[in-house]
Amino acid sequence: MKAELLALLALPLLSIPIANATTPTTVTGTFTASFTVLSITSSDGNTIITVSEIATLSGFFSGTRVAQGSEIIHPDGTFNAHDTGIFTGSAKGVAGTVVITGESNGIGGTGSGDFIVGQGTGGLSGVHAQGPFQFTATGPTSTTGTYSVQFHTDP
Repeated sequence: MKAELLALLALPLLSIPIANATTPTTVTGTFTASFTVLSITSSDGNTIITVSEIATLSGFFSGTRVAQGSEIIHPDGTFNAHDTGIFTGSAKGVAGTVVITGESNGIGGTGSGDFIVGQGTGGLSGVHAQGPFQFTATGPTSTTGTYSVQFHTDP
């Protein structure tokens, strides 16, 4: 009798879905970005530029990213850059916001890097992505590029 009662009580638990993370998928797209210089300083022969950035992403991610970051230009012409910003838009048609953090390096007007996507809200809650991007300067304060990242969602 006890076993039958326990079985009846446990039966509703079988209808509760078990949440799993999605399998990572490669997603791609393009972006254009424009920068506003906030400050320029120098130290040990390096030029340090702090900027605000507005980027338009298309492809899998579709929307606008507003970020702030810095770039260190070394005496040999190479650079390292880092920025963090809020993307507002959609991923495969699902709307929300995520934080996108990028690190890059290069020389002159071309470079490549890696970005990390997370901390989503709205329909993008649980979204994670990481992967490379490449870019080319299209002017003194603008770039265009491509991204190809591994995307997945957590429950």
